[in-house]
Amino acid sequence: MLLSMLFALQVDEVVLQIREPRPANPWVEVFNASCGRQRLEIRRPMRPHESSPQVLLNGHRPRGDVASLEAELGEVGAAYRMSFLCSPDGETIKFRWVSGLVQNGGQVDYRAGSAEFHLGAMARSSSGESNEETFWYR
Repeated sequence: MLLSMLFALQVDEVVLQIREPRPANPWVEVFNASCGRQRLEIRRPMRPHESSPQVLLNGHRPRGDVASLEAELGEVGAAYRMSFLCSPDGETIKFRWVSGLVQNGGQVDYRAGSAEFHLGAMARSSSGESNEETFWYR
């Protein structure tokens, strides 16, 4: 009798429905740093890729030419490491970054740079080629 009950409970076909998660849209990476009364925000759109990164200081675009910095931060597919330093007087934020982007064939191109923000303006910015050591140990 137990055996006949087990056969009666058998199911001929098992159907599993699995739904893959999908990326959020829009998806934006946001990095914030505060120093004194200044608040630096880096916004990197991840999806969709049509928009470019934004650098904001106290909610506004800082004075100065931030276009080259935003272009450096907009490399699709690159991995970024970022750090933010605050001056002792709280008037200057130094932003440092390093990125790695895998090319065809597996070679990684590294870049690094920094920018200084002082009293509502970008005071200076620089960037250039870098290496693996800088990426992992900066």
